[in-house]
Amino acid sequence: MKRKFIIAGIFLTLIFLAVPVDAKSVIKIGKDINIGENEQVDSALAVGGQITVSGLVENNVMTIGGSIVLTSEAVIRGNVVCIGGVVVQGNGAQVYGKITEVNSSNVLNAFSSVFYDDTNEWSLISDIIYFCFFTLLFTLALLMALLFPRPLKMIVSSIGENKIRSFFWGFMGTLTIAPFFMLLILSFVGIPLIPLAFSMILLAFMFGFIAVSALLGKFVLKRVFHHHQESLVRETILGLILWWIIGWLPFYTGMVIKATVITIGFGGVLLALFRRGYHSRMNDGKINQPRPVI
Repeated sequence: MKRKFIIAGIFLTLIFLAVPVDAKSVIKIGKDINIGENEQVDSALAVGGQITVSGLVENNVMTIGGSIVLTSEAVIRGNVVCIGGVVVQGNGAQVYGKITEVNSSNVLNAFSSVFYDDTNEWSLISDIIYFCFFTLLFTLALLMALLFPRPLKMIVSSIGENKIRSFFWGFMGTLTIAPFFMLLILSFVGIPLIPLAFSMILLAFMFGFIAVSALLGKFVLKRVFHHHQESLVRETILGLILWWIIGWLPFYTGMVIKATVITIGFGGVLLALFRRGYHSRMNDGKINQPRPVI
């Protein structure tokens, strides 16, 4: 597990440093981050550690499982996100973005404020929902890699061999979702099938995204470690973390990349299902074909 965290930290650093050419980002796992008064960084991310800022941060400050301390000299030009801790802000600290604090003490208050029409809390609720969705996706990816490696490898293989075709299938399949549900709504028989169809389509998108994550993790590990031994769990975890970080890219770049990746993954699931059905029909034809009489 320690080796996995070290590898993930290395690649997270590479992703952050690749965003702007001259940017400096600080990422630490299990350690605290201290940004001095005369120090300027692009972003700061800590997992299981505290972040103390006394200088300038051009973009976002985020910690998971720790607190954030902003001294009176701190200047944050992006957002401040603290999950599992508290944000302590000095009198002179300047934050140009929004401050999001998610912990056990304010989650219930946020939900109750929403019910009393306090719309300012909706941003916090959306952050909580996003974090819970990523946690669910992360758990589902682990279960799929551990318990169902064959279907996942089949989807990964379909995407790896046919990236352009996967995108085409995913794009066309996405376009047919709305007409498909319209047909279900207009038919009395199809109305009870709407929840099942929605669940199946949602799982297809999630499985596809997990498969693309495994493909990305495998690609990066092979490029960095020449003697890399294939591990579906390690590749999937690393790929999910990388896509999550890539989603933070500014100017809607991360959103566009994620949408493209989700489309490719959905197309890969459709391709894998088509190939499985085709091979099963071929095998049935071979089995049922009568033997020639000599």
